[in-house]
Amino acid sequence: MSEQNLYIAHGYNASSDRHWFKWLTEQLKEVHSYIFDFPDPTEPVLENWLTTLNQEMDLSSGENIIVAHSLGVITVLDYLSKYEGELNVKGLVLVAGFDEKIPNLKKLDPYIDKTNQNYDKIIQQIPYIVSIAGDNDRTVPYELSVKMSKNLNVEVVTLKHDGHFCDRDGYDTFPEVRDYVENIFNNEAGI
Repeated sequence: MSEQNLYIAHGYNASSDRHWFKWLTEQLKEVHSYIFDFPDPTEPVLENWLTTLNQEMDLSSGENIIVAHSLGVITVLDYLSKYEGELNVKGLVLVAGFDEKIPNLKKLDPYIDKTNQNYDKIIQQIPYIVSIAGDNDRTVPYELSVKMSKNLNVEVVTLKHDGHFCDRDGYDTFPEVRDYVENIFNNEAGI
């Protein structure tokens, strides 16, 4: 069996030690896990975040799954769209994702404006894609996650939640994400 790698991309104003990221890696001890620490998470610059992915993510071999949260989602989609060569990614688990400007976060508009998504490439090369959204996300409106999911040709998994899946919302664990990652690694149906 080839090496299993889990890459986790945090979002705006976050880091590797926030939310449910470390918990997820502890739940999947048999998997090589990497949580990125993007530079300047409160003043994100797309080029700098993409450099981090280029330097720290190896998609050349193994079974790779990428979990991304919020701004990490659009960053990963941009990275994968620009990736030269075949995407060696078994699955994506996208949490509170979006692919367009967020009405209440104008500060991120310049970042978002620089991103591009090649959905055909992603859909054709990545066999498992899961999109999870909260029905009452106060940061990323639910409708934006639904639109992004449609662009990826997947149904959004809707969870009853009044928040953005952050530690401040009580999310220091996330069993649903763990279960999806395990199912993807195990090639189980129902993804």
